[in-house]
Amino acid sequence: MATAATIGKWTVSTDAANLEEVLSVSGLGKTNDTIEVTNFDSPAGTKEYIPGLADGSEISVECNYIDTATAQAALIASVDAGSSVAVIMTYDATAAVYTFTAAAQSWNIVPSTSDQNRIEFSMKVSGDITIT
Repeated sequence: MATAATIGKWTVSTDAANLEEVLSVSGLGKTNDTIEVTNFDSPAGTKEYIPGLADGSEISVECNYIDTATAQAALIASVDAGSSVAVIMTYDATAAVYTFTAAAQSWNIVPSTSDQNRIEFSMKVSGDITIT
């Protein structure tokens, strides 16, 4: 059977501004907590669980660092202010759009003498992720 894997481009927008020169995106998703509900009627020797509240993941976005990039500067300012941002991530290969709010957590500039300078952003999903 042939693979259904695709190669595509991600567009990452924070507060309606596309981040410039995105290189990679990782960590988009959420995980449900589990709640143990084992009781006297549970099967012998086993525990029982139900799904709990969903916890959004921490997303990493890596870009080429451009010191005049306005969207990168705005996301740095959001981290510095300890604020949340509206995020829209679009995958062009399938036209899937992921929309959510995220707490802007961190930014790190990665300078290099032999490679491009990069900037890494970290955001924590807050609330639900809408997929359209």
